Amino acid sequence: MALTQSQRNQIASYKVQIESYRKDLQNLKDQKKRTADNYSNNIKNTKDPNLKRSYRQSKITAVNNYVNQIEAKKKQIDYVKNNIKNIKG
Repeated sequence: MALTQSQRNQIASYKVQIESYRKDLQNLKDQKKRTADNYSNNIKNTKDPNLKRSYRQSKITAVNNYVNQIEAKKKQIDYVKNNIKNIKG
């Protein structure tokens, strides 16, 4: 079954959305890496055990936050891909 022009336009719009989500996903991954590296350096460079413990806990929290955001972006991409699949029939 041939797609109508409206359906083609909708698919093109979804593809633009996916590309945007992928860029966001890459930015989140880069931010996660930078944040983890910063906390690792802070942990390595401090002598106070309480401060180290605090940095470790903050690192875990920050990384988990990024993981959740990354998973949410992946779900958004999957949702849009399913929309495209439904349009194509």
